[in-house]
Amino acid sequence: DGDQPMLIKLDQIPEEGVRLTQTEPSEILGLEEDLVFRAEGPVRCELYAQVVDGTLVVRGAVSAEVRAHCARCSQIFSTTVNDSGFLRDYSDILEVEEVDLTEGLREAILLNLPHFPLCDEGCKGLCVQCGKELNEGPCGCSDGDKRGAWEALDNLNL
Repeated sequence: DGDQPMLIKLDQIPEEGVRLTQTEPSEILGLEEDLVFRAEGPVRCELYAQVVDGTLVVRGAVSAEVRAHCARCSQIFSTTVNDSGFLRDYSDILEVEEVDLTEGLREAILLNLPHFPLCDEGCKGLCVQCGKELNEGPCGCSDGDKRGAWEALDNLNL
């Protein structure tokens, strides 16, 4: 694809290191076809890069706004995904002029996506019987109706 990679030119890093603040296009996350998450804005980077003993060390914070489907109620909500402890080192840099950080930034965000995204910690989800969104109030089903799809297993004798 035509996305520009996040490159650090090694000859532009002073001995004491350099601070880098930039944004990268959301396309570097590759979430265009994802069923749960969508990138909502650019990937923001606040990084510090330094060459130490022939190794490029990059540390700092990476964040991105994403939209997600709540795992309980299926509503779409927005959240910020952060990696405030971003740390990567790139060795074998003697023969190269620049280092591409794109994959490391992508990985930092993807690894910090919530495994069970919730629009709110107190989300009540959907009624298993009628499908009503319970955050909007109770549904008309009786408590006996709400045992759900696993009810048959309650009577299983092994």
